[in-house]
Amino acid sequence: MTQILGNERQGLVFEIVSARICDEVEEKKHVTYTLQVRHISGNDDLSPSVIERRYTHFLNLYNALKKEQPQLMANIIFPKKVLMGNFDNELISTRSTGFESLLKHISTESKLRSSKALLDFLQSVELEKAKSYLEKNDFLQALPLLENNFKLLNKVLTDRSPAVLIALCRLLGCCMSIPGCLHSQKWADLALHRYEGVSDSDLLELYVPLLNVCTKIWWQAGRNKDVLEYRLQELKRQGVKVGEQSSLLDKVNIVEEKIFKS
Repeated sequence: MTQILGNERQGLVFEIVSARICDEVEEKKHVTYTLQVRHISGNDDLSPSVIERRYTHFLNLYNALKKEQPQLMANIIFPKKVLMGNFDNELISTRSTGFESLLKHISTESKLRSSKALLDFLQSVELEKAKSYLEKNDFLQALPLLENNFKLLNKVLTDRSPAVLIALCRLLGCCMSIPGCLHSQKWADLALHRYEGVSDSDLLELYVPLLNVCTKIWWQAGRNKDVLEYRLQELKRQGVKVGEQSSLLDKVNIVEEKIFKS
């Protein structure tokens, strides 16, 4: 059921690798499809991203895009609902193929690929769980969800797209909240690199709290933080408030709401 996507993110593969019937007490019986996203190029992707979605999630994605971009979705046939036989193996296989075809089509159209509908489909389930953990200061539980979320978006979208940078900053903010987190330096260095050349005014609201977090991380690691402090002083001379008014995690929520508000 593999679909190789022919877009600017060449070698990107969306594949339904499995499906299982869920019959849990708190939910109505349904089928959960496991979607794997990976790159194939010279070397196969050793760290594919995996998420689970139900038929309803794919249907919501299809309906949202059909409403927003009817011309681009005019020739797409989506697997219909059925009254009986939802758990038939042949139907599950047919639906899996249809889901992959939908994602392949989305990937070939820039307006669909950059849509809020696709972003919601890719991250809403896991991000809601992660945010609930963050609200409880349960950073260890939130971390793997945020890490998978960033890696997934980073495969599908461009390196400096708002969604990817926001996911990266949220991941870094979570790491920073865990004493001795081994990955803080890696994500801090990547975030600083990604912010080079960013001009979006909303995204730049994250730059000061990002610099403050990176300064702390570099100091804790015994690295020379002079260059980061110099950047903060330059911003201060330009009239930017550089005092720690909001944490990186708090600022991420504010910026995310401004950029992706309905």
